[in-house]
Amino acid sequence: MPQVPLNRGFRLVPETYQKDDIPIGELLLASASSDVKTWPQLFDEYRVVILAEAGAGKTYELEGAARRLKDQGKAAFFIRIEDLSEQIEQAFEVGSAEAFISWLASSDEGWFFLDSVDEIRLTAARVFEQALHNFAGRVGSACNRAHIYVSSRPYAWRPQRDRTLLEAILPFHADMTTLEGEQDEPNVSLVADEVTSQRLTAHTNEEPLPTLNVYQMTALSVEDIQTFAECNEVPNSSTFLHELERSNLFTLAQLPFDLRDLIHAWKTDQVLGSRLNILEQSVTRQLSQAELCTPSLTLTRLLDGAQLLAIAVVLTGIANVRLQATTTGDGIDPMVLLPEWSAAERHALLTSGLFGEPVYGEVRFRHREVRELLAAHWIQQHLGTETNRNEIEPWMFRSRYGLTVLSARLRPLLPWLILFDERIRNRVIAHYPEVVVEGGDAAALPLKEREATLKRVIEQITDPLASLRGLDNSAIVRIATPELEPFTLQLIEEHFENDRVMFILGRLVWQGKMTQSLAPLGRIAADPQRGHYARLVAVRAIGCLADNERLNELWRAILDSEGEIPRAVFAELVAYAPPKKVSIALILETLARSVGYKRYDSSGLAGNLTDFVNRLAGCAEPTSTDDLHAFASGLLSYLQKKPHLERGECELSKAYYWLMPIALRCVEHLIVKRAPAAMSSTTLSILAMQWFGSELGDIKGALTTLVPAWPDLNDALFWWCIAKCRAQQARRGQSLKDDWSAECSWHFWAFDADSFPRVLGWVRQRPLEDDQLVALARAYRIFTEHDKPPLWREQLLASTHGLKPLQETLQALLNPIPNPTLVRFQEQERKYRRQHARQQKRENTQWMHFIERLKANPDLVRHPPGLQPSEVSNFQFHLMEHIREGSGSSTQLDGSNWSALIPEFGLAVAEAYRDAAVAFWRAYQPTLRSEGAEPNSIPAAVMFGLTGLAIELNDQDHITKLDAREAESALRYALFELNGFPSWLDSLCRQYLPEATAFFYREIEWELTTSQPEQRPFYVLHDVVYHAPVLHSTLAPLLKQWLMNHQVQNPECLRYSRRIIGSDNLPAAEIAGLALDKIADPATPREQLPIWYAVRTDADPTLSLRALRTALKKLSPAAAERFGETFSVELLGGRRNAVLSIGGFNSPTYLKDLYLLMHSVIRVKNDLNRAGGGVYSPTVRDDAQDARERLFGMLQEQSSEITYRAILELAEKHPVQHFCTYMRVCAVSRATTDGDMQPWRIEDVADAARRLNRTSTLLSPALEVDHAVR
Repeated sequence: MPQVPLNRGFRLVPETYQKDDIPIGELLLASASSDVKTWPQLFDEYRVVILAEAGAGKTYELEGAARRLKDQGKAAFFIRIEDLSEQIEQAFEVGSAEAFISWLASSDEGWFFLDSVDEIRLTAARVFEQALHNFAGRVGSACNRAHIYVSSRPYAWRPQRDRTLLEAILPFHADMTTLEGEQDEPNVSLVADEVTSQRLTAHTNEEPLPTLNVYQMTALSVEDIQTFAECNEVPNSSTFLHELERSNLFTLAQLPFDLRDLIHAWKTDQVLGSRLNILEQSVTRQLSQAELCTPSLTLTRLLDGAQLLAIAVVLTGIANVRLQATTTGDGIDPMVLLPEWSAAERHALLTSGLFGEPVYGEVRFRHREVRELLAAHWIQQHLGTETNRNEIEPWMFRSRYGLTVLSARLRPLLPWLILFDERIRNRVIAHYPEVVVEGGDAAALPLKEREATLKRVIEQITDPLASLRGLDNSAIVRIATPELEPFTLQLIEEHFENDRVMFILGRLVWQGKMTQSLAPLGRIAADPQRGHYARLVAVRAIGCLADNERLNELWRAILDSEGEIPRAVFAELVAYAPPKKVSIALILETLARSVGYKRYDSSGLAGNLTDFVNRLAGCAEPTSTDDLHAFASGLLSYLQKKPHLERGECELSKAYYWLMPIALRCVEHLIVKRAPAAMSSTTLSILAMQWFGSELGDIKGALTTLVPAWPDLNDALFWWCIAKCRAQQARRGQSLKDDWSAECSWHFWAFDADSFPRVLGWVRQRPLEDDQLVALARAYRIFTEHDKPPLWREQLLASTHGLKPLQETLQALLNPIPNPTLVRFQEQERKYRRQHARQQKRENTQWMHFIERLKANPDLVRHPPGLQPSEVSNFQFHLMEHIREGSGSSTQLDGSNWSALIPEFGLAVAEAYRDAAVAFWRAYQPTLRSEGAEPNSIPAAVMFGLTGLAIELNDQDHITKLDAREAESALRYALFELNGFPSWLDSLCRQYLPEATAFFYREIEWELTTSQPEQRPFYVLHDVVYHAPVLHSTLAPLLKQWLMNHQVQNPECLRYSRRIIGSDNLPAAEIAGLALDKIADPATPREQLPIWYAVRTDADPTLSLRALRTALKKLSPAAAERFGETFSVELLGGRRNAVLSIGGFNSPTYLKDLYLLMHSVIRVKNDLNRAGGGVYSPTVRDDAQDARERLFGMLQEQSSEITYRAILELAEKHPVQHFCTYMRVCAVSRATTDGDMQPWRIEDVADAARRLNRTSTLLSPALEVDHAVR
């Protein structure tokens, strides 16, 4: 199929919703109304996670984004996460090893697209973490200039734990320091022997920027689907869309993968079948081409081969298949599986449409859903005998810790397999009903079995010991069909009081269009005591399925039963409100009763109100303009409510200013329609309101064009604004006789040259003399703005003939009597402009003389006469700044691109500059902060020396030629670089590691000693931590020794020191001993005690935990809570400080004890609930409660029976009941993961296939042991 020009959107998942106890797939109702971003906006971000369902096009989008950037000449790479090894150069599908190595050696930014977390999670536990470590190890210190994008299905992304992993392993630290130069010397000095006095100032932003954003990729809209259909030459695409709606397949069509097959089915048969039929037809179609090309292959044989390859991929966890037997690599060798096939036959299969394009001689199934369907078919075809069944079923139904659990490796096959095998279907429905709707085509099941599935799903959701907690929308739509309605209604009656159940059943009613089930949902929607999400989905179901009268009845019931209407409920009502007068009345009434607006509100109310206005405008009824005007009038009454915003003369309501864009949208539609109501006092009042916040968006620009294009409206608005200004002046006891006060504020009216006759006519037409004076002022302004045409001057004079006050005013305008103050000001302004013009001319002349002089004698740059080798001349400084300005850099001291001088100055001058800079850095010795240098001030000499070093050490071989004295001099310069260290520092430190260690330790020691408690340190420690990992192992023992003998007053310096110490392999006993000494030392600041307890717990949890419990018992509850908050953040890290830990506490028993201890002091009842609160600045408490729950997340990661038992123990001991329920679920999840099969060898798959084909004996005991989890 052809490429379709879709511009996919991405919605930010608010951080407040990124909690492990909220299924991320259920966030649609909460976050679907946030702003949509596109790729160009995401390209500016540095850490991004993109979530999307299967078939949504994640891989296509990430690969396409990488190619677009690569085509723009940027360093862009696409990699599959499961291919990430220590040699990532072999994994690039976009980009190359050569491009990657070149990027590492440069200082450029790079873009890395890593796809996909859910694929790698199917292979083994903790492989995602290992893959990130592999990637981070190769990117190294270039991590801070890498834009990294990770994709995942929502269910595979663990919001807290995976976010923590990404931020810890691939940290990003925004450039926080920028450079500003002094402006004392605007001209170019032509004195060659003059030493420059220039220095630049570094400014540091102490507030770190957000590091990682999580986005949901938006589904295809109706317009996208139509575009997709038209690009694929679907005749009469509107009929196709109608059939999608009739067949309840719109949700399926929102995924490009499924839409492609729907389109093909429609073009072939003019009918849409089930999802199973569509995918099977797609497989047949893809293989038919291979059958035509290779006569020896039948379609049946091709299907058998594809199914065998699919099950091999599933069982081995190896996604790639070798295209040729001679290909080297880790991919599956198809000859092992298909030994009886010829090379040509295997090649025909592997180059069919089922597989993607070859990469390094290997292919993989193009779509995971197809692969899983084929693998399920393979299993189904081998279940024919009891012998085979007894061998195959244990692959899927595993035993662990006394439980029967599903194999995580084969679980994705079960939603398909249950369609083909009744015994497995009955077993799955009875014990694992959620699997039925996790994929496959549940709608193809018989109605009775769908009812049984739904019943078991609801039973598990209501069972606190069950593993099922909810279903996302994609799962519900797979089972939601109208024929389920009688049974659904029965379940609603049975579980009406359970909000969790009703959230699922409400969505089932909505997705399945079950109109007979709306009555009970109406009662839930109108009940303010019911759960938030249950109410939202109830409103949505009624809005989608009921008639207008029923929706209005619900709306009235909500108003009658609730004092303050939640904005999200209000937004849902508005989303389905018909464009009628009754809706306008309900909206206006509800506005007075809705919860107040907060900036960054995520309810979607403002957007839905705008959509409602658009529906009003698009209504074909003749009263639509009257309705628009009525709605605008109602909104105006809210906009005028007091108190007003305190913005000068802005008489706009502080509580309702957010309605301004909606009111203006009403006005816009009235103007476009040229409705008489556009000239009303309501419309003019809205247009005259002087507020233009960022919320206005594109409406501001639209009205700026529309209003002047309608002269009658433009003029009416002008005089309305004049009247408003006159009233304001009158309140001050002043009159208004010109238009200055209206002109000086933003306005939508405007006058051009064509307006002059019309405006001039007002001079005699306006009845009030003050208005005539205003008209004259406006006409004169137009006259001056268009270069004072002589004819217009005569017309101005004629218009005032016989009107003495106007004649005097005009004469004053034409021949103004100088106001002494104004005259002085104007003269000063003219003088400044003349001086500026002369200065510009002089500087241009000087610059040209400068160029010519240097061209004539390049040695003026190479060897400035009269200067010492350690002095920088003005000539050298100006050339360096000229290069820096050309690069546009304000965050790096980069003047090393000497070849940039060639076009203007010629090669000789450029080479002289290069030679001078290289020679200079050896001659000059920078003064360090520890020696008295000013902080945040960078002399030109240091910049020129850094330039010389960057030029010389660009060739890595030159580093090896430096002697020890030169190496230390280079290290001195390195401390002055902004936002990290120069790119050559890493190689220099490796070459001179003892010298570099001693040098940096001296400066670190000075910083530790002198930094004050409240100071944010941004000198050497910060940069060593994040930009010089090569030094950590040698600095760690020195820092540890220093800390044993000294106290650190600055907590940030202490954290940086901990990171350096923690990155080395110092014995845990030594670190624990240091922490114990600090805890016992009375000189240790008391606020640092939680830090040292965290250090000790990390290194020696056995002894530390006992001491920690004792210490906490001695504190008051409030003090213990503060202590616990700091301790937990220091142990595990927070949003603003990652922690490198030894991990001594990272074992099941310690994690369990720590978790209970932290819950005892960081109590759940005091947790901050940020959900729905918009943007916020995280506090220590936010980080602490997240860290507390990360302890449990770390426990869950441990693969052992001890972990399983520890989780069960927590479920018994935890003080909060809903945590106990969640932990029982997690215990089952742990058993499921531990009970999974280990990856098979490809030879084992081949043996099993041959054996099962022969319907012979069971899988040999030895092989079963190989596949068992030890």
